[in-house]
Formats: sequence, C-alpha cells, structure tokens
Amino acid sequence: MARPPNPSIRERLRNQAVDYVLSYGVGDLALRPLAKALETNARMLVYHFGSRERLMSEILAGVREREDENIEAWFQAGKKQRTMPEFLRWYWQRMSAPRAQPAVRLIFELYALALRNPRDYPGVLEAPLAYWQKLTRKAGLSSEFETAEATLLLAATRGLLLDLCATGDRARVGRAMQLLADFIESRYEEKPEARAKRKAKR
Repeated sequence: MARPPNPSIRERLRNQAVDYVLSYGVGDLALRPLAKALETNARMLVYHFGSRERLMSEILAGVREREDENIEAWFQAGKKQRTMPEFLRWYWQRMSAPRAQPAVRLIFELYALALRNPRDYPGVLEAPLAYWQKLTRKAGLSSEFETAEATLLLAATRGLLLDLCATGDRARVGRAMQLLADFIESRYEEKPEARAKRKAKR
C-alpha cells in the first residue's frame, strides 16, 4: 500500500511553488522545469498535488492566503471598524504597487486557464466572489445586499487591475479606483430615508 502524502512536505512544496511562480509567472510552465527549480521531480509533484492544474489552483490559493493575512492584520489594526472605502483605497495602494504585479498577473493567467478548462482548476473562478462577500461583512456593509455589493466590488477591482496590467497607466486607473471608493463612501453617508426609498424601488 502506498504511503499517504506527507502534509509538511506538501506544504513546503506549495510555498516554494508560490514563490517561484510569483517570480517567473505561469505561462506554459510544465511540471518538469518547476520540479527542477524546486529541487524535486515531477513524479513527486504529481504525488502531492495530483496534476499540474491542481498544483496551479493550490498556488493561487497560496497567494490569496498570504494576501489574506495582510488584509486581516489591516482590519484588526483599526481602532474602530474599518469601512469598505478605506479598504478599497488601502487595497489599491498595495495591489497597484510594482512589487504586487507578479501576483496580479498570476491571478489573471490562472483565470484564463480556468475559463478554458474550469473542471481542471476547481475554485479558481468561484472563490473570488465568496472572498469579497467575506470582505463586505468585515467592512460592515449591509447583509441584505451582500452578494450584489460583493459582485460589484469584485467586478470593478478585477477590471481595474486588468486595465493596469494591460496599460501600466497607474495614474488614470488609480483615479478610477478613487471614484469607486467615493461612490461606495456616498452609500455609507446616505440618509436613512433616502436609503429606504432606494430599497423600495428594487
């Protein structure tokens, strides 16, 4: 009977793979070159992750986990509850910085692969909405429209990041993000009677 994969070895390989892909991207990366870079072999990667596609999904999950730690620390550091406009401005400063571009490109590379073969990349297409729903709860947005708010924020930030990757126009895209944050902020400041009237129209 074959031995089950060692969780500690799997976690080490996953972390190393995240570091490698953040430095060099996904592209047409095959298991053999990746395994060589990680000082292991393709057979061991398949043993621990099942396939190249599953490994790529795990790498994306690892990138998100690292960013989630930073986000959680930011929310916890506030003396009062952080708001979504504050988060958007802070998040954009982080994700639009040159050092974050490898991670952003990785996300879009894996999106493209998952769009062609969604079954091979479980969770890559579905996880972002659930993640932004969690962020809206952290920021205290209304649970009544949580899914709609999360969908808007996911679509807007993803589109702006894609625009930044495509054009490199940090100033223009940054102004667009500021408009988004201002829009969300105006909803926070909306008077109760106006909010009730808007909800009645839905």
